[in-house]
Amino acid sequence: MKALPPVLSALALASGIARADLAATFSSGGATDTRADRLPALLVKAGEAPTPFLPAGEFGVTWSGKLVLSDRQRLSFSFEGEGKATLTIDGKELLSEEGTLGSEASKSTRLNRGEHDFTVTYQSKPDGSGRFRLFWEERSFPKQSVPPTVFQAEVPADPARAGRMAFAENHCSKCHIGAATMPELTEYGPLLPATGSRLNEAWVAAWIADPAAHRPETRMPALVDGSTPEGKQQAADLAAWLMTMKMGEVPPAPDKALAEAGGEHFHRLGCVACHTLPGAEHAAGRLSLDNVAFKFQPGALAGFLKKPEALYPHIRMPNFALSDEEANSLAAYLLDASGKVEHKPAAFPKGDATKGAALANELNCGACHAGSGILNATLPPLQAIFEKDWATTGCVSTTPGGKTPTLALSDKERDALIAFAKKGAESLGRHVPAESAAARLESLHCTSCHGIDGTPSLLDSVHLDSKSLVAHVEGENEKLDQSRPHLTYIGEMLHSSYIESMLGGNPTGGRPRPWLDMRMPAFTSYAKDLADGLARIHGVEPGAPAPATPDAELAKVGKLLISSDGFGCTTCHGVGDMKPTAAFEVEGINFALAHDRLRHEWFVRWMDNPVSVTPGSKMPRYSEKGESQRSEFDGDAAKQFEAIWNYIQKPD
Repeated sequence: MKALPPVLSALALASGIARADLAATFSSGGATDTRADRLPALLVKAGEAPTPFLPAGEFGVTWSGKLVLSDRQRLSFSFEGEGKATLTIDGKELLSEEGTLGSEASKSTRLNRGEHDFTVTYQSKPDGSGRFRLFWEERSFPKQSVPPTVFQAEVPADPARAGRMAFAENHCSKCHIGAATMPELTEYGPLLPATGSRLNEAWVAAWIADPAAHRPETRMPALVDGSTPEGKQQAADLAAWLMTMKMGEVPPAPDKALAEAGGEHFHRLGCVACHTLPGAEHAAGRLSLDNVAFKFQPGALAGFLKKPEALYPHIRMPNFALSDEEANSLAAYLLDASGKVEHKPAAFPKGDATKGAALANELNCGACHAGSGILNATLPPLQAIFEKDWATTGCVSTTPGGKTPTLALSDKERDALIAFAKKGAESLGRHVPAESAAARLESLHCTSCHGIDGTPSLLDSVHLDSKSLVAHVEGENEKLDQSRPHLTYIGEMLHSSYIESMLGGNPTGGRPRPWLDMRMPAFTSYAKDLADGLARIHGVEPGAPAPATPDAELAKVGKLLISSDGFGCTTCHGVGDMKPTAAFEVEGINFALAHDRLRHEWFVRWMDNPVSVTPGSKMPRYSEKGESQRSEFDGDAAKQFEAIWNYIQKPD
């Protein structure tokens, strides 16, 4: 689903309609399910469910919506994949194919500027496996996947789908155990063993008493009633117990003199994409840093920043591979800035650690927090809770009662969970990688730093919030271009093996853009599944590149074409240890990384017209309607680009 500007997003939510690129209606086992898809593409393997709400097996899907063209074009369409597919535009069938798809293309058809009714129907193979992609071409550009930016549709928001994700994110299956394979259900809350050597006791008590007051979107439930004397005592007892859990010595607090350098790092790393500055007005979707000094013991913060996932593998704060200097200076800045924010925490009585340990057992804290020595209590199993009315009883109801946790749910989230409950628990046993990856892009705030489908990143509009932190640095505004890659074509652009290495914090060949102040952080726990799902969103088989076997003669021509005697690519791009000769405005990615990173079809698309892929790109266009000004191959740009591809697959 495309990201929307805040105003449009609010209007869409208020109307119960979520803007989507296409409505995808699936059918399987006599049931149907509709979701929003960015583009008509999929990859489902035998034994996998096509959507979480349908069983595995033979399935069909119809993508419908509008194809919106900015100019009149004569287009030819083609498919890729296996199964049976039919394309219909403005009620006219343009192409139908069965078996191995892609052996033919539609006749060139003139389509005027504006909206056109668009439908693709697809039927999987009998064993339930399916793969489909849609391509187009015209005289002005070569065959390429139809971009998601040309599709429009309005799809009624599906509360059950949102409820399924809310069920996973609220860790409901930790208390109510049952058979489920949804990978999101394997996530746990923070480990507790080092709490006493990391956090401040006063903050822990305040957090336990009312988690939502400190973080409105938290998934930590309220287990005690912090508004009562009894609840405050319980929170204090639990905090006292947690303070007994220590691991190693706490390092000394960072030198306050490092705070200014820490502020510089804060800005350059783009931290305001996910956080508001300490003391700043709170903003929806961005986590406030007001409580950092209140929460962390001063000497523990740098260690957390260096490895956030150490005691919380599924934390959404990624690992930026900070140096000791960066971590210590960032900690100094955050402690100094947040320490100036006035706090008036409620007074708590002295806690009793022994009572806290007993209460932790009673409240079943071990269900979500491992390493505490608390055993998971026996509660109604997964299937049993789906037989109840969640609107009137249990954690989701507005009056949970007894020792039932109070979840921090909005009315919309509560309605979504209730709608999900009526669907039953079966979907929790179905993993759909593409849907999971699409949800991860949102939950991990990927579009806070990266644009997608023509929508700019959040950072583009909020980075000025921290500009004052580098105002004193001479030459700060004279750096190479600091823009970040967008995600529109990510699943078809990069091999999933490379995406996984990036997300895992160990990119093959090193950082592709070392000149950026910002850096791609690691989301280690999510790397494999997210890389797999991003490829599937585009209908691309996940995997690694085949061994490079370039044609020697073509590679020889390609080497010439990238040189200063050819297209001059090496002006901006290095080749292995050879640096670019004169990257005046922006450096290009080293060609030696091409084989491990790029898929061939994306390279062809990029070389034909870079600005059509990345608006505002500094990369020049070397061809027009398939012809270049170079004489090699009689000016045939496609053959020239293929020669370059052969060279950069294994440059000498």
